[in-house]
Amino acid sequence: MCTVSWVQQPGGYHLLANRDEKRTRGRAFAPAIREYGGVRYVAPVDSDFGGTWIAANEFGVSVCLLNGDAGTQDSFPAPQRSRGLLLRELACESTGAECLLSVKRFDLGLYAPFVLLILEPDRPAILAEWNCERLSVDPAAAQMPLTSSSFDSRGVRRSRLEEFARRAGGAARVESALLYQFHASHGTAVDASADAYSPCMHREDAETVSFSWVVVTSEEVRFLYSPSAPCRCSPCEQKLLARAA
Repeated sequence: MCTVSWVQQPGGYHLLANRDEKRTRGRAFAPAIREYGGVRYVAPVDSDFGGTWIAANEFGVSVCLLNGDAGTQDSFPAPQRSRGLLLRELACESTGAECLLSVKRFDLGLYAPFVLLILEPDRPAILAEWNCERLSVDPAAAQMPLTSSSFDSRGVRRSRLEEFARRAGGAARVESALLYQFHASHGTAVDASADAYSPCMHREDAETVSFSWVVVTSEEVRFLYSPSAPCRCSPCEQKLLARAA
C-alpha cells in the first residue's frame, strides 16, 4: 500500500488507497463481504499471504495498512507473520478506540514495520506506527495523504505531497473527486509520465496494481475497487454493506 487519502463528512467519510507492489506478486482477490468475530466486513485479500491492506466493517470502522520505513527493516530479525493478517483480526472492532486497544495487545514483534490508519465516522483519524521497537500513536489528519515506498521513500513522499498541495491549494475545499484525481495522477505537467514518484506509480519492477475507494455513510458502507491502476481503469467492482445499528 503506497498512497492513502481521506476526507470526512457528516456520519461517514471517503477513504481512497493505491496499492503499489512488485510485478512478481500474485493478483489479489477482489473485495468480498467476509465475517470475523461475528462482525461483517469488506476487504480484498492478498493472494500470496492471505491478509489484506484495507478493510471496512459494518460499524463504519476502516483500517488501512502501509509498509513502515524501509530503512529500518534490515536492522531487525525477519518478520514471522504477514502484516496484512493484522487487519483481518481488527475487522471485528466496533470503534476506533477498541481497534487501537487491540493493536496494543498484539505481539508486534512478529511483524515488520508498518503504519496503520484507523477511521470511523465523526471522529478524528488515528495513525499508529510500529518501527520494530515501539508503537507510536498520533493524530493522522496533519499527515494526510500517507505514502510509503521501498524506492527513495523520502523523495517519493516529498513529491506526492507537493502534488497533493498543488491540487488542494487551488480548490475551495478538499473533496473526494479531488482525491480521486490525485490518486490517478502522474505529476504536475500536462504531459507528465508515470514514474516511481507519481501517486499512480509505474516503474520497471513495480507499479500501482489496484485502487480502493471506501465510502461510509450513516446507512451503508460502499467498497469500490479497481484491479488495476486508477489511470487505466475506473473502479468497476462494488460491494455494499449495511451499517450495523
